[in-house]
Amino acid sequence: MDIAPNYAGSASGMMNFGFGIAGIISPVVFGGLLDLTGSWTIPFYGSIGLLLLGVGLSFFMRPDRPFTETPSYKAINTFQQ
Repeated sequence: MDIAPNYAGSASGMMNFGFGIAGIISPVVFGGLLDLTGSWTIPFYGSIGLLLLGVGLSFFMRPDRPFTETPSYKAINTFQQ
């Protein structure tokens, strides 16, 4: 919400959608891996990998630079007519 306060609702909706999809897919995938391997090791390594991916991607967030929308060419072109 700090990065784009004008789009806080959209950001919250996208996060909620992502959480919902993860809640559906993760038990199916990790249950399948458990059935295939008979071990919890690979599903836990998958969780660790996803957590590390989140840590890595968090370094690209820049709350000190607010989001500014640049107009597209199409929008500029329609205003000039």
